[in-house]
Amino acid sequence: MNTFKFLSLAALTTFFISCSDSKSTADDGNKEQTKTEAKQNNDFSTGIYTATLPCADCMGIENYITFQKDNKAVKSTSYLDSDGTSENEYGTWTKNDDIIELSIANSPTEYYLVKPNKTLVRLDADKKEVSGELAKNYIFKQIKAYTPAQLNGTYHSNTSEKGYNEILTLTSENDSIYSVKISFTGAAKGCTFEGKGKLVNNQIDVDLKTINKDLKGTITILFKENTAEVFTSKFEDRFALNYFCGGGASLAGDYHKK
Repeated sequence: MNTFKFLSLAALTTFFISCSDSKSTADDGNKEQTKTEAKQNNDFSTGIYTATLPCADCMGIENYITFQKDNKAVKSTSYLDSDGTSENEYGTWTKNDDIIELSIANSPTEYYLVKPNKTLVRLDADKKEVSGELAKNYIFKQIKAYTPAQLNGTYHSNTSEKGYNEILTLTSENDSIYSVKISFTGAAKGCTFEGKGKLVNNQIDVDLKTINKDLKGTITILFKENTAEVFTSKFEDRFALNYFCGGGASLAGDYHKK
């Protein structure tokens, strides 16, 4: 009888230890799964991120940042109430834990916190999140890059195509390089341009020095729905767009896709 009790007690003890070990293993598994899910949710992926930052004396500052796989970065900045200028700045990025540091020459380092669902939050200089009503304006969301199928085609400055009309034709050579051609109809003199541009932050940039070494500045083509807006990346370079035209015309303007 005593032997039976001893065996029963030993078996019961073994049972509880086994259950305890199973529970511990299950808890550890759940913790690891939670960590994995959290990591997956906060995983950072390279690509284009955008947000419209608040501005004290304007409607807002539209920002696009491309984080490339080689740790290079391109940042585009444009003011919503500007004439269509959009300047690109080039730099590098590094990731420490969940914070991305963006370094651009002659500019303060910028900090971005990695968040779930392919979003980033712009932090202040102390690496703190902005609070209050404006906090939502500092959230950068990832967007897809434009494809040749979306951009290739013919765009017209005059939607009725009657009278003077400038025609922009975009033809892709690959996912990032585009042949840019502008011609005209309806006048004895107008604009004629041919060059190659690069798609950066969903805008096409054409370095004017590649067309004529005496020119400076960059032609920027911004896209909004079915409209291509042609201007220079810096406002002071705008007169370079008259170089390719006669009769007082300019390459600048809105071109509507047909």
